[in-house]
Amino acid sequence: MRPLRILVLASLIVLAACGSSGSKAKTTATTTAASTATSAAAAAGANVNVGQTGLGAVLVNSQGRTLYHLTTESATKITCTGPCASTWPPLTIPSGQQPQAGTGVTGTLTVVNRPDGTQQAAFNGQPLYTYSGDSKTGDTNGEGIGGVWHAIKISAAAGGGATPAVTSPTTVARVTTTAGSYGGGY
Repeated sequence: MRPLRILVLASLIVLAACGSSGSKAKTTATTTAASTATSAAAAAGANVNVGQTGLGAVLVNSQGRTLYHLTTESATKITCTGPCASTWPPLTIPSGQQPQAGTGVTGTLTVVNRPDGTQQAAFNGQPLYTYSGDSKTGDTNGEGIGGVWHAIKISAAAGGGATPAVTSPTTVARVTTTAGSYGGGY
């Protein structure tokens, strides 16, 4: 009877080890694939395009996600870092590259330096962010959060084309550069 128990116990250990090994292999493959996709997207630089949302035409990243700006920031004063940057991921650019403007983007795209040393795309001097609460193309769930986060809307200009408008609830093309930390939920 004792040899049977040992055989059963040995079989269970082998099965557990195989199940664990297979699971780990799948996780590693998935992680490697995701990491490769992220690296490929970063290597391509940041493309800024125009997309349609419930707010109308707005700037979007290469995945079609709405781009936002924080009205209290400027190209020389970035305050969304740490937990804030987890909620509002910056549109980063690989070192030495420039953001690329898609059809309909007529403003100025530049690169600004973040406090952590990475480079971030900026539109007309405003650093660009996506919002972690947007789950699909066309979402604009970050619009108006804290009264300081706004999608970058595009309005039709007289004579054709599109003119970008950095907006806040009460003004158009106004950029405020007051100090503040927005790491808490905004």
